[in-house]
Amino acid sequence: MKVTVRDNTILKTIEPQILGEYLQTNGWHNEGLFYGRAWIWHKNSDGGELFEIKQPISQDFDDYGVVMGDTIKKLEVSDNRSQLEILSDLITCLNNTAIQGFVVKVDREEGEKIGKVAMMGFVVNKLRKIYVELKETDYKLALKAYNERMPVTCGGDLVKVGESFVMQNVQGFALIVEEAKGDERASSVAIP
Repeated sequence: MKVTVRDNTILKTIEPQILGEYLQTNGWHNEGLFYGRAWIWHKNSDGGELFEIKQPISQDFDDYGVVMGDTIKKLEVSDNRSQLEILSDLITCLNNTAIQGFVVKVDREEGEKIGKVAMMGFVVNKLRKIYVELKETDYKLALKAYNERMPVTCGGDLVKVGESFVMQNVQGFALIVEEAKGDERASSVAIP
C-alpha cells in the first residue's frame, strides 16, 4: 500500500537545511542557487533519468508545505522509498502530538522529584527512542509500565535530537491497559 503524505502542518515542519543534508547523504548533487530562493539538486536514476529537486532556502512562504509534499513525491520515485520513510528522516519537530510505546529505561536520582524515562514508540511510522522527563506521579506510572511491560501513551511536543526524540511539554502520561471482553480485547487508557 502506498501512502501519500498530505498533512500540510507536518510538511511545514521540515527544515530546509535538514532536506539539504538528506539530499547530500543520499547521492544528490547541488547544482547551485536558483534566483537566490532555492538550491537546485540533481540525481540520475539507475535507468539514466535525471531528477531535480528545489530546496527552498527558507520556510517563509505560504505554500511551503505544498513544495515539501511535491519534494517527498519526487524522492519516493527517485530514491525508491516510501513517503513515510522519507518523512521520518526529515521530521525534526512535531508539536502537540500523542505517542504510544513501551518504557525501556527509567532513571531518577535519589531525592529528585523529576525522573528520566526512555520509551520506544513510532514516530511517522518508524520506531524511535523517545526521552521524557516526568514528575513524581507520572514517573510512578512509568515505573509500573516498565516493570510490568505495559504500553503507555503521552502527548506533547516532540523534538528530534540526533536519531532520538525528546518529548517536551508532556501531557496526559498514562498506561494503556487491555480489558478482556468475551473473545474480544478492548484497550483503554488508565488515567491516574
